[in-house]
Amino acid sequence: MSPRAVAALRAVMYDGRTVVTQSRPEPAPSAGEVVVRPVRVGVTPADLQVAELCLKFRGVLGHEFVGVVERASDGAGAPWVGKRVVGSPVVSCGGCERCRAGLSAHCADRRVMGLHDRDGCWAERFSIPAANLVEVPKSLGDDAALLSGVAGMALHAARATRIEGKTYVSIIGDNALALIAVQVFAKLNASVRVLGFEPARFSICDRWRLKHRHADEVGRRQDQDVVFECSGTTRGVELATRLVRPRGRVLVASLSPGVPRQALPDTAPLLDAVAISAGEVEVAGVGRGSVRDGLDALARGQIDTSGLVTRRGVMFDPAGAFELAREPGCVRLSVEEPRR
Repeated sequence: MSPRAVAALRAVMYDGRTVVTQSRPEPAPSAGEVVVRPVRVGVTPADLQVAELCLKFRGVLGHEFVGVVERASDGAGAPWVGKRVVGSPVVSCGGCERCRAGLSAHCADRRVMGLHDRDGCWAERFSIPAANLVEVPKSLGDDAALLSGVAGMALHAARATRIEGKTYVSIIGDNALALIAVQVFAKLNASVRVLGFEPARFSICDRWRLKHRHADEVGRRQDQDVVFECSGTTRGVELATRLVRPRGRVLVASLSPGVPRQALPDTAPLLDAVAISAGEVEVAGVGRGSVRDGLDALARGQIDTSGLVTRRGVMFDPAGAFELAREPGCVRLSVEEPRR
């Protein structure tokens, strides 16, 4: 047996009880896959959901990364070797009716790295389909590239509804998605405001000169034309239905986009069907957007991510990383190998 076949690598895993660092075999990529060495891994609210038993997942954590491709399983991935990349964590089958119809993000048999039925990227090496990758331009730093998936989701949300000409638009939440979405939306409509829950994060909006208020300070007059709920919490979902005007529009994002409903707990936030019906409110879900679109917008300087990576942790210190990620002022935590 070759040395590669018996090599053991460190990985951060959820074993059903706790988050631990364990030894794992060197990844054996399937056809069309590559092996990536991560240089940055983002610790997101979805990762916290796994650790807090809000997602039914066991395995290697992590779905947000910047890395370097080290090897490929076959010729399909060979051109990627040596490139700095980001990628979509949603792995689709490619052959079902939905995939053939161009709805691969909604593949009935999809797996989501680190969140549903596939090991993630929080490891010394991990495998991923080459088709999921996007090369990071040299002009873009690792911190910005790490948020390319979030940027793609914000762009996807903006395209899902008409923002221009609307009198009142609110974005609920103060996570990375909300703080990137407010930039995207504000370019289309100057009335956009963020309604957050953590005052420690408001300074970012102050620096960008974007409107913001604490969610508890706003009236519930049901006068908002569009409400984008980004917090993924029961509190935020309830607030959205109290803010939107009759025949207005609510956009709803999940903290763990792409994860099938059966992998979510029964306690997942639900919209108020009575309020929606009484107000004839239009509701639209917002799933993962295009990582490529997000990366392109970042590379062109259309989205500012400076200051969004608010904490840094050590790659294989999960206890310390999760402690940092839970701090009120933490928007996004990046875990990295210690500098030598």
